Amino acid sequence: RAERERQYEIERREREQQRLLKEKENEDKFIALKSKFFGLVITDNELTIKVLESIDEYYEEGRMQDICVFGAGYYRKEDTLILSARIGDEIIETVEVDLKTLKVVQCHGKYNKDTKYHNRIINLVNNNAKLIRKRMTA
Repeated sequence: RAERERQYEIERREREQQRLLKEKENEDKFIALKSKFFGLVITDNELTIKVLESIDEYYEEGRMQDICVFGAGYYRKEDTLILSARIGDEIIETVEVDLKTLKVVQCHGKYNKDTKYHNRIINLVNNNAKLIRKRMTA
C-alpha cells in the first residue's frame, strides 16, 4: 500500500511537471494580466508579502505549501492576485486578493492550515489595499 501511494505521488508530480511546461506557453498572457503588480511588496518589518511574478513561482508556492495555487490555475484568473507572505525566505501563508473588492478572500499556510500570523497577514494586506489599487490605475 505504501509503495502504491509513493508511486502515485511520483506520477502526480510528473503530470504536474508536464503541465508546468505546457502552461509556460501561457506566460505572455500571465505577464499581460499581472505585470502591473510585479514588485509590489507589503511589509510590517517582520512579514514581507510579495506578489507571485511567474508561473514558476505559482508552481513552487504550491509545491512548497502543498496547496492548489498552481494546480487550480490561479495564475490564469483575471480578477485574482496571489501574494506570498514570508518571514525571510520561509513561506508563511499564501494570500488571494479579489481585484474587484480588493479584499483578501483566502489566506492559508502549508496544507491549507492557518498559522499564528493568519489574522496579521489578512489585516496587513487589507490595510494596504490602496497599494494594489494604485497599481491597477497606473
